[in-house]
Amino acid sequence: MKRLVIIGGAGYIGSHLLDLVSQKDLEIYVLDCNYFGYEHLSDIYENNDNITMFDGDIRNTADVAGVMEGADCVIHLAGLVGDPACSLDEDVTWLHNIQSTNTIVDIANYYKVKRLIYASSCSVYGAAPSDVTLNEGSYLNPVSLYARTKIDSERIFLDKFDGCCTILRLATVFGASRRMRFDLVANLFTIQALKKGNLSVFGGTQYRPFIHCEDAAKAFLHIMEYENESHIDRQVYNVSCANTNIRSLASLISDYVPDIKMKFSTTTEDDRNYRVSAEKINWMLGYSPKHDLQSGISHMVHYIKAKGFDDWEENNLYYNHKVICMP
Repeated sequence: MKRLVIIGGAGYIGSHLLDLVSQKDLEIYVLDCNYFGYEHLSDIYENNDNITMFDGDIRNTADVAGVMEGADCVIHLAGLVGDPACSLDEDVTWLHNIQSTNTIVDIANYYKVKRLIYASSCSVYGAAPSDVTLNEGSYLNPVSLYARTKIDSERIFLDKFDGCCTILRLATVFGASRRMRFDLVANLFTIQALKKGNLSVFGGTQYRPFIHCEDAAKAFLHIMEYENESHIDRQVYNVSCANTNIRSLASLISDYVPDIKMKFSTTTEDDRNYRVSAEKINWMLGYSPKHDLQSGISHMVHYIKAKGFDDWEENNLYYNHKVICMP
């Protein structure tokens, strides 16, 4: 039985990934800071003897080493995610996202881990002309600390890891998850439309690529199970299902939540503007996402209605940056 380590396996994407790999013949170790609890995963791990959950901090060498020994594959999803969380304190962000990268790669090399897959972000592309579609070889133009830490971490893994290393640059993630987030633009728009009957759109012409959280998890599984290492070692892949601008996203949500009021402002709160191509991962590895924006948002509307989420504004657990602020 092969041993898989998922760092950050209780999070927004990690919850989907743990569900997927729990059905495989694997010995699974999950290292997570437990900021958001494990209750949403209890039906997956409580009756599965092959899954072990560890509370730990990726900045702590002992915590990382405690799960890494004997690992065949490591999937690294953890760190401070998103611009708001990373902008709170630059030093804390550096410790979470850069120092931890060095810790993980050093320990993985020590234990001779064979394969490592890192969750990067299409935010590394930053700002580009709206008529240009970017690929994995395009110029990187980060406009945030979060994006800069992703670029630095990519370089550390690609340069220092001794085994097979793959970088997945995820588009803006959206959709329903056991560990729900409402600090992502599509998710925030959807719940605002459902709960308040209105949407406030800032700017609106800026483009983003999108990927459903379940499809993001499936991309990691696809790489983990891919046999031809020459196609994945030292490779960077964009993972995306669609490119659209923020105004069009709001209009799409109004198709599934009718009779909402939309307020548009020329003020832009986020300078990112980019479209990406995900043709490489489809062409080289045969991976394609299941969800498009329409089906993902439709499912999320039904999911929110079913779960309620009446505490969506007050509960910090739906927002990464608010949890980081918690004492």
